[in-house]
Amino acid sequence: MLKAIREKFHRLFISPDMPPEGYIFNVMLAFGFVGSFAGFLVTLATAASFLSMLATFLLSMSILLMMLLINKIRDYRLGGFLVSAVFCDIGFPFVFFTSGGIYSGMLAYLLLGSVIISLLLEGKDFVLMLALYLAINTVCFFAQMTALIPVRPIVSEYMLYVDITASFVIASVMIGIVLKYQKREYVKAQREAEDASRAKSEFLSNMSHEMRTPMNAIIGMTNIAKVSADIERKDYCLKKIEDASSHLLGVINDILDMSKIEANKLELSPVSFNFEKMIRKITGVVSFRMDEKKQRFTLRIDERIPPVLFGDDQRLSQVVTNLLSNAIKFTPENGSIELKTRLINEENQVCTIEVEVVDSGIGIDKEQLTRLFTSFEQADSGTSRRFGGTGLGLAISKNIVEMMGGKIRVESELGKGSAFIFSFRVKRVPESQYADVPEGRSAESPLFRNETRLDPNDSLKNHRVLLVEDIEINREIMIALLEPASLQIDCAENGAEALRIFTESPGTYDLIFMDIQMPEMDGYEATRRIRAWEKEHQAEHPHGIPIIAMTANVFREDVEKCQEAGMNGHVGKPLDFDEVLRTLRQYLADS
Repeated sequence: MLKAIREKFHRLFISPDMPPEGYIFNVMLAFGFVGSFAGFLVTLATAASFLSMLATFLLSMSILLMMLLINKIRDYRLGGFLVSAVFCDIGFPFVFFTSGGIYSGMLAYLLLGSVIISLLLEGKDFVLMLALYLAINTVCFFAQMTALIPVRPIVSEYMLYVDITASFVIASVMIGIVLKYQKREYVKAQREAEDASRAKSEFLSNMSHEMRTPMNAIIGMTNIAKVSADIERKDYCLKKIEDASSHLLGVINDILDMSKIEANKLELSPVSFNFEKMIRKITGVVSFRMDEKKQRFTLRIDERIPPVLFGDDQRLSQVVTNLLSNAIKFTPENGSIELKTRLINEENQVCTIEVEVVDSGIGIDKEQLTRLFTSFEQADSGTSRRFGGTGLGLAISKNIVEMMGGKIRVESELGKGSAFIFSFRVKRVPESQYADVPEGRSAESPLFRNETRLDPNDSLKNHRVLLVEDIEINREIMIALLEPASLQIDCAENGAEALRIFTESPGTYDLIFMDIQMPEMDGYEATRRIRAWEKEHQAEHPHGIPIIAMTANVFREDVEKCQEAGMNGHVGKPLDFDEVLRTLRQYLADS
């Protein structure tokens, strides 16, 4: 019973997500309740008038009710208005005329009311309520001095002394404690802001290193390849450029994911997938790095886990890949790494699965563990210098796991390796639907994949495509990628030119690849105008041309914005050749 009450108290009044103004509000009202209830007890002990007893009792109860109400709705601006109105604008005049008025301790309460308004309200709210409060006080003092309203005097000189002393003690203690508490809260908030700023500064420093290092490799290897006549040396340079480009893309993806998380825009895209195939695909991708360091790898998959699950396999792959990559990075040569999965329970077709990555690496000390899953931080500032990395992977993984209804934790000891364990909840797919399950999606892909081979009888041949792209190198890349498809490709350098080409020769093109950010006219506006032209000429051209966004804007809201403008599909940059090819086949195969 006591535990339940304590938990409810913590949840209502001092929960971790409460803003500083909420803490200040609760502390002030807590002391206000104590002070007013103490005043009520004083009126009882000194046999004060019934009205004095009633006033102090009603004041203490109203403060308690306001605490409960405002903490339930979490509107502390409204709370500031209510407290100011009840305590200052209503409570003060009532107590004033029933407890001696100016010839009592009301001056101390006048000061306390001004402090309360100053602490609870800001800007115009503060000016309005303070002016109203001072006006009410002035009216009260004027009414007593001119005898317009009778004031109940305090019964004796002794009681007057007690009342004045009690009022000044209560007001002084409340003002002192509240101001001290407010200072502590804002000093704490300032310290946290400074820590966050320092962490972000270190993060930006790491980012500069993480981005400049692969860029240095790309620029350096490009220069070497340009002056080299040896084909093998050129191929070696191209391989290093590809590796550095993939690394740089991974850094950029981490930054974008973290941005989405901080903006609450990271979303899951569930599909049916084969769990074991996904795990084996991930281990296949990272196995060459284990081979390079001669690390022993063990994989254990619980046979009780359903073969086919319904969830976001891309995000799940991202978490597992991140943990395995960290294990490889922080485990020395000839070390060991183990990946274990097990079914914790299954209820109503929903499975709770646990994945554990254990390594014999450098380990983590207890102090570093507290910062491990914090955004923009690594366990140790020297980690990025020794091993590289953005410091975002674990923070992103934690958010993904929690979105999947699970938790992530780490067990580690310095010098004795680490075990990262996370759980997630996912639906089981009925056996009758196994045949419809695709191969799945990969969380990690090279910069320009060209694994898909074109069939000689592929239906893409002899189609004409309009490529709308303002940057020359991007046009060259797209044309080179699509060269095996035998497509006829015309180019436009902005949306206005694309609109002109399309409207001057309608029916010439089978599909448009449309960039978004371009001079003169962007892709959204160009698409809207093309759709408007098609609507006007629907009789002559009843079939709308497929328009595919080709852009580095890859957030979900970007995709939705493309669809709202009238586009049919979306491919992201850097280009994935398989995705481009699938899109072409989808819209051109039957045309």
